Amino acid sequence: MATDIGSSDPRQRRFVVASTFIGATIEWYDFYIFGVLSALFLNKLFFPTFDDTTGTMLGFMAFATAWIARPIGGVVAGHLGDRIGRKKILLWSFIIMGLATMMIGMLPTYDNAGSTGAVLLVLLRIVQGLSVGAEYGGAVVTVVEHAEKSKRGFYGSVPQIGSFLGLLLGNGTFVLMTYLDNDAMMTWGWRVPFLFSALMLVVGVLIRKRMAESPDFEKAKRQGAIERIPFVTVVRKYPRQLISVMLAQGAPNTFFWTCAVAMVSYGVTRLGFTQTQMLAAVCVGAAVEMCTLPLFGKLSDRVGRRKVFVAGLIVLPIASIPLFAVAQTQSYMWLVISYALVLGIGHSASYAAQQALFAEMFPTSVRYSGISIGYQMSGALFAGPLPIIATALIAYQNGSLWLFYGYVVAVAIISILAIMAGKPHYSQVQIKTSLEQEAARERSQTA
Repeated sequence: MATDIGSSDPRQRRFVVASTFIGATIEWYDFYIFGVLSALFLNKLFFPTFDDTTGTMLGFMAFATAWIARPIGGVVAGHLGDRIGRKKILLWSFIIMGLATMMIGMLPTYDNAGSTGAVLLVLLRIVQGLSVGAEYGGAVVTVVEHAEKSKRGFYGSVPQIGSFLGLLLGNGTFVLMTYLDNDAMMTWGWRVPFLFSALMLVVGVLIRKRMAESPDFEKAKRQGAIERIPFVTVVRKYPRQLISVMLAQGAPNTFFWTCAVAMVSYGVTRLGFTQTQMLAAVCVGAAVEMCTLPLFGKLSDRVGRRKVFVAGLIVLPIASIPLFAVAQTQSYMWLVISYALVLGIGHSASYAAQQALFAEMFPTSVRYSGISIGYQMSGALFAGPLPIIATALIAYQNGSLWLFYGYVVAVAIISILAIMAGKPHYSQVQIKTSLEQEAARERSQTA
């Protein structure tokens, strides 16, 4: 029996990959710039009446609200995506994210409207979370279901490159803004990255409207294999796979947001590095990961998704030792090198392999729901609270990072055990048979 993960014609496949890549770039740009805002400016703009530590914690709590909303977005989008199609949900998730981001750029700060601005900020952050909750599962499912079976790892890594391009654009925009004087930055400069998303929204909508529907979904619809309530089916029939995805994604989430948000805040507030220096370090790590993601994606097609994913999880805590030693060394060079190692090797390996790995755990009828729920629940458990946990553990140890390092190592161990215990929906025999059938079709077409 072959897997039900199909593929489309080459021209359509290239367009889908390009569409999800550009869509992921823009959607994640919107999401990441809030992380930078919460690390560097949120306490001063919306919580200025509190001391620095408390204000930073409140800013990170606002950051975390999106992660609480993301599983809800994943459930709703998964239900609709498995019932009415992947394409429509991806289009609307993108529109909602763009509008919410633009509105954040128009918010009144505490100086203008008191606590009203903070309340509106949290509400719009929740809307962002609902939107991103819909994005990941839809992008993964759409690309993988269009891809050739022998290249699912490689094709699945391409939208991930887009997410890091979004990070580079977001951080790069803030780096440019940091050249403004402090008054200009706090008055209008911080708004520019959010308002800039208006142009990106128009471009993204035009691209996603042209994206083709998944061939697997079209086949399932023709055969009447559509679940009435996909969420219930996932929980009832595939709880092991769901828990495996949720816990396995814990380490990639934890280490990434440690680099992108927690260490940025720590470097500026405690180590004396400038905002530009910390954002530049993140950009270096993101740029390296953009280059290595397709390489690890191809490797996962050759040696197996799980092997590459687990290897990345093992590398993460080892490569991050210089990152956590920075408080003692005060070395910006080692900080940048560690960013490149953590993001460019450890995180990249796990991130590149996970799309095809997670997709192969669920059948077409519940694939959007299964991936979205598992991935977004992981974000709510590990990524959302991460800056708060980091701030609390570092404060408890009077500025030392090693208790926090123990926490991230523990998460890495949990993720390794979870993915090793996970059970793919498709056996290796099924996947091998499907690949052989695909190769035979290609040989006959060539002949």
